Amino acid sequence: MPTPSLAYWASSRATADAPSVSVRTLFRWRAAGLLKAGTHWRRKFPASNSPLLYDLFAVEAAMREAAARDPRFLEA
Repeated sequence: MPTPSLAYWASSRATADAPSVSVRTLFRWRAAGLLKAGTHWRRKFPASNSPLLYDLFAVEAAMREAAARDPRFLEA
């Protein structure tokens, strides 16, 4: 397995399977700004209809950070 310092890019399906979420949840996290383009995800090829790839380590770190936020400041 690659070290956490290296990006490990995986498909939407493989990324969704890792934390046991749906591909739709990944879309919602992108839309909400939790996952940033270039950091957490990128296109496989430079075309607008190209499949997305996710950095598994960066997505996991974003999930941990979001879960660790003070609940008083989260949206209802």
